[in-house]
Amino acid sequence: MTTVGGVAAALIGVLAGSLLTSRAERMHWSRDKQIEACAAIVAESTRIQLALRRAWRDGDPVDWVPWNVALGTIWLVGSPAVVAAAATMDEVFWDHRDQFIQQTAPGEEVWRQARDRMETARLHFINAARLHVDPRHTRLTQVPVSRPPLPPPTDPGADQQPDERPTPDASDA
Repeated sequence: MTTVGGVAAALIGVLAGSLLTSRAERMHWSRDKQIEACAAIVAESTRIQLALRRAWRDGDPVDWVPWNVALGTIWLVGSPAVVAAAATMDEVFWDHRDQFIQQTAPGEEVWRQARDRMETARLHFINAARLHVDPRHTRLTQVPVSRPPLPPPTDPGADQQPDERPTPDASDA
């Protein structure tokens, strides 16, 4: 009877250990996927912001596929707060896309306002992601972009060339 009890205890121990290990591995896998998806959203949102600037300034096309893939991934693995923050970024892009892609934005001040909205939405997303991954993280207050500021606004017609396209700017952000 002692041998049977010992075998049963060993089997129960192996089974319990296996279940705990499997659960921990699933949790780590899920957390890793969430972090990867959040990193993709941050990277793609930056790429889209720069692409919108190039579309407006140079007429370059905007490739939305990687952004949409990143959104789809965050919808699969993200928490509701993280998904909502990603949706807010997407809404900001939709609010501004036509005026930059069709090159109808009248000047740098419009870009400043759009850029600030994009960067604020990105910062909100980053904070939502940080708090979801580790609730001990503190909220960030600075946007994750190191860029020189755009030149100060001048009179409304000063930044227009005769063809009505905005003048080039040293900053491309």
